[in-house]
Amino acid sequence: AGSPPMLKGHHCTACGRVFFPPDPYSCERCGASLDRLEPVDLRAAGTIRAAAQVHRHRHPSPTAPFTVAIIELDDGPVLKSVVLDAGDGDVGARVRGVLVTSAITEHTVDLRFELETS
Repeated sequence: AGSPPMLKGHHCTACGRVFFPPDPYSCERCGASLDRLEPVDLRAAGTIRAAAQVHRHRHPSPTAPFTVAIIELDDGPVLKSVVLDAGDGDVGARVRGVLVTSAITEHTVDLRFELETS
């Protein structure tokens, strides 16, 4: 397995917050203007902080059951994503991002996470 994908985020030079996705207007914490926000690359790897297994939903993809987790990225921000083959999604488990062909259209990719293996 190669390196996880990189995500594009913002770093606020006024308060130090790093966030994803980038905000096109201002810092979500302190309100600093766009000129105080610097682009930052964030590694799509982190730790599961909370998880839930979804057994029913109205869309054809992903196929139920699947796990949705709150993931704290190593670089700071927290996001929600599907975790592939996660079972119940053990809190504290290490995950890394992977790009998968979208089930909706073959011309796009979706970011998903998978459990890291030693």
